[in-house]
Amino acid sequence: MVPFYEKVHEQLTVSSTQGMNFPAHFHDNLELYFPLDSGVTVMAGGVSRDLNAGDLALLFPNVVHGYRSPAPSSDGRCSRALLVICPLSLTGDFYRALSSFQPEDPFLPGGCLHTDAVYALRALSVPEEERNPLADRALVQLILARTMPLLKLRKNGPAPTLLQRVVQSLSERYREPLTLGRLAGDLGVSRSHLSRVFSEQLQCGFNDYLNRLRLADAGELLGSSDLTITEIGFSCGFDSPRTFNRAFRKVYGASPREFRNRGK
Repeated sequence: MVPFYEKVHEQLTVSSTQGMNFPAHFHDNLELYFPLDSGVTVMAGGVSRDLNAGDLALLFPNVVHGYRSPAPSSDGRCSRALLVICPLSLTGDFYRALSSFQPEDPFLPGGCLHTDAVYALRALSVPEEERNPLADRALVQLILARTMPLLKLRKNGPAPTLLQRVVQSLSERYREPLTLGRLAGDLGVSRSHLSRVFSEQLQCGFNDYLNRLRLADAGELLGSSDLTITEIGFSCGFDSPRTFNRAFRKVYGASPREFRNRGK
């Protein structure tokens, strides 16, 4: 699995998501999250919001962000959304603002979105074979032209924040048998201070966040590898099949075996 903070998208990526669950991460692209249903909690820069259909999250480069959805309903339905990941090379005159600033509140309610922005978001969601690179660039810049004036921006700091250092370190080391105390020592901060970073900025405990990193990796391996479920659990950092199964069901609403069978 590519560490979440690395640059992994070289071109515009548009996808329809269902039941978005992804631990806190960051990268150097612009990310737009446009829910089609309610029910997803988005965290960005230490702020969390439960988004409704038609709202928009504008996630600037290198802002730590993550997603949490409830388990699927009894009939298997999940919250749907449009996810756009855009390299800054497509943002035109907005490049400097996106690379030097970040919004104090990156969430825009649907009621304040201009119809141009909504049109452009929906226009980006056509099948990839029907998309045009020049049109994509124009649509992205139209979205930004109609949304950037609604944001209050603050200048980025000169050095990585502790939150970014935490996310980067755990993205590299989540398979290890880590503890909060060990991570705090490696980062040169107290255990209590690091605990507050998790509770106040990541809105979860250390073990919950670590498990979500491991589960994101496990979910990918269940769909793309021939490893056994037990092998996947151990390779992702879980110390027993029981622990792996319990954590997986809590987040995905299904056992690892049921999850793998759904994808066949």
